[in-house]
Amino acid sequence: MSERYDGQTYYELLEVSPVAGPTDIYNAYQRARATYSPNSPAIYSMFTPEEALQLMSLVEEAYQTLSHQARRKEYDVKIGLAKAPPPKPTAQEPARARSQDQWIGPVKTSAGKQESLPTGFSRTKFSVYEVKPDIETEIEQAQEIDGPFIQKIRLYKGVTLDQMSEEIRVIKSTLVALEANDLEALPVAVFTRGFVVQMARLLGLNERKISDAYMKYFRSKRS
Repeated sequence: MSERYDGQTYYELLEVSPVAGPTDIYNAYQRARATYSPNSPAIYSMFTPEEALQLMSLVEEAYQTLSHQARRKEYDVKIGLAKAPPPKPTAQEPARARSQDQWIGPVKTSAGKQESLPTGFSRTKFSVYEVKPDIETEIEQAQEIDGPFIQKIRLYKGVTLDQMSEEIRVIKSTLVALEANDLEALPVAVFTRGFVVQMARLLGLNERKISDAYMKYFRSKRS
């Protein structure tokens, strides 16, 4: 299959960080097996047996890749998490060249101290926006959320679709479909929920509340 499935990486499928160690990956794999098992009551009403088997196959493929050191390095390069290692130096190249620019895999970086904001303003990773109590109340009280409402929040907080697509690694056309309520263009429920969780996280929202409210709408409208 391609390096991504419906815009999700193997890390996102197993719900682990790209810097997760072997134990975390194994534990995530076991959780995913239990969650996506065709016999799991949690997904009985969400997927057909064929879809459940497809999900299990993806989980197995993700684990086989991320639990194997060489395959994982190659996969990280394919999805853009790491740069390809430089070609091995030839015998004629000086020893100094052999030690330079060696690939060390993905690393964490810490952002510098952010400046304080004026009263009545807040920020996302990409923007500073004016806090509007009426919109904040509307978000807080929402019981069912659809795509245009998510779009309203995104625009209110000043985040572009390009920024969101790049940050959460979901193709822009999928985000456009989600915000337009084009449900037939969206993937199965488990992946759509994952996208909404990531969008909510980027927008500084309560991930569980927003995703639950959206999936209530999703399941009521998608046959």
